Amino acid sequence: MFRFFYILALLIKYFFIYILLKLGYYKKSKPKILRNFFEDAGGSFIKFGQLLAVRVDVLPKEYALEMIGLFDNVGPFPYDNVQRIFLQELGATPQKIFKDFQKVPFASASFGQVHGAKLQNDHIVAVKILRPGIEEKVSVDFFIVDILAFIADLFFKVDALPWKEFAKEFKKWTQEELDYHMEAESMEIIRKANTNKNVDMPKVYPHLSTRRILTEDYIEGIPLSRVLLGIKDGRLTAESLLKRGIDLKIITSVIAQEIFRQFFLGNIFHADPHPGNILILHNNRIALIDFGIVGEKLKYNRLSFVKFMKAASIFDYKKSVYHFINFSGGYLKNMIGSALPASVDQKNVDNFMVLIANYFSAEVEKIGEEKRKTLEMMQDDYTTSFMEILKASRKLKIKLPNEMVLFIRTLTMAGFLMKQLNYYFELAPETRRFFAEHPEDTWLKGNEHTIPYKRVSHEKAIEQLNGWLTYLIETDPNLYHVVKQFIGKHNLIDK
Repeated sequence: MFRFFYILALLIKYFFIYILLKLGYYKKSKPKILRNFFEDAGGSFIKFGQLLAVRVDVLPKEYALEMIGLFDNVGPFPYDNVQRIFLQELGATPQKIFKDFQKVPFASASFGQVHGAKLQNDHIVAVKILRPGIEEKVSVDFFIVDILAFIADLFFKVDALPWKEFAKEFKKWTQEELDYHMEAESMEIIRKANTNKNVDMPKVYPHLSTRRILTEDYIEGIPLSRVLLGIKDGRLTAESLLKRGIDLKIITSVIAQEIFRQFFLGNIFHADPHPGNILILHNNRIALIDFGIVGEKLKYNRLSFVKFMKAASIFDYKKSVYHFINFSGGYLKNMIGSALPASVDQKNVDNFMVLIANYFSAEVEKIGEEKRKTLEMMQDDYTTSFMEILKASRKLKIKLPNEMVLFIRTLTMAGFLMKQLNYYFELAPETRRFFAEHPEDTWLKGNEHTIPYKRVSHEKAIEQLNGWLTYLIETDPNLYHVVKQFIGKHNLIDK
C-alpha cells in the first residue's frame, strides 16, 4: 500500500512540475523531466522507461534518446541484503561460497544488480541478484500502469499502438524477468546452439544459481548503452571510436546477422536486444547478456515467412504482401475456403489471396516508400513502418503469430539501436546477406509446417463473409467491390 501512495505522490509532484513548466517557471526539458520521473519511481517504471527508449513510435525521438540514460542509472541496494538473500537461497554467505566476492556491484539495474566474484579455481564470474521486495513492487506497479494506460488512451492516444496494448506487452515480459531459473535455461540453450564466432554469451553455473541468484561467466566489454550516451552528448563519434578499434558499421552488421541466425536457425532467440544487453568486445565482436526475455521460432508457415522477408528486402511489394497474408491470414483463408462449396476447386482460395495481395500491395507500397524516406533521415524507426502496415491490414482480418510479433519487436528494437549507432545502417541489405549466406533449403529441409486447415460450416462462413462485406463498405469501398466481384462469380451470396 505504501508503494501505491508513493507513486501517487510522485504523479502529483510531476503534475505540478508540468504546470510550472507550462507557465514558464520551470526550465528543465520535458524529456529530462520524464526520465527523472521514471528514476524516482524505480522498480517496474525503470523497465517501462527502458522499453520506451527503443520505441519512437510511442514517444518522439528526443524523448526516446533521453530514456537511454535509464540503462545505466539505477542505484544499488545494500550489501546486507545481498548476504541475506544468499543465506536464504544458497545457505551460506558469498564469502564462504566464492574465493573472492566484490561487495560493491559493478552494474545495477531495475530488477537486480551484478557483483564480480572469483570461483575457487580463480575463474571470474558475474553474480546477478534479484532486488529484495521487487515482486511486491511489480504487482503494485502493474495496477498503476493499467490505470495510467487507460488515462493515456483517453487523452494521449497513439495511433500505432494503444497504450493498453503497450502495457499488456510490458507486463508479460516483466513477469518473465523475475525468475532467474527461466533465464538460466534460456541462456544455456542459446549459448550451446551458438555457431557465430563474432558473438559471445556467458556460461551459467547451475549449482550457484536459484530463482533469485544467477551466476554466470563474466565477460569484459563496453555496454552499447554507454556508447550511445557518448554519441548523444558529443563525447564520441564514429571516427573517434574507429581510432579505438571499434567500427560501428561492423558492429551493427554483426548484431543484425545474429538476430536473424537465432530466429531462423535456432529454437529460441534473445528477444531483448536493448543497448544495456549488448557488449562490444575486441575485434568488433559482441556479447549478449541478460536473457530474461526470449522468443520461439515460428511453428507454422516458416517458408512463407522466409519468402516474405526476402521479398520485402528487395521491395517487391506484391510478393511480400502475398506471403505476409499467407502466413497471417488464416481467418481469411478459412472463411473463403469454407464459403466455397466443397465441390469447387480449392485453388480458388489461393486465387482469392492473390487478388487481395495485389490490391493491398499498392497501399503497402505507398506506406513503404514514405517510410523509407523518414527512416533515412532518422525521423522514424522500423517499428513505426510495420505498425502502419499492420494498422492498414486490420480490414483483412490479419492475426500475426505470437512468435512473429516478438521477432518483429526484436528486429525493430535492434533497428532503432543500430540506426543510432550507424546513420547509414539499412536492414534490407542485411536481410539479403543473411539469406544469401544461409539459403532456406539448407536448413528448412522439409520441416515446413502449414497451419492446419479448419473448415467451418458453409452457412457460418457465409454469415462471416456477409459481416466482412458490411465492414468493408464503411472502411474500404474499393476493396469491397474487389471482393464482391470475386464472390459473385461463385454465387456465394444472394443465392
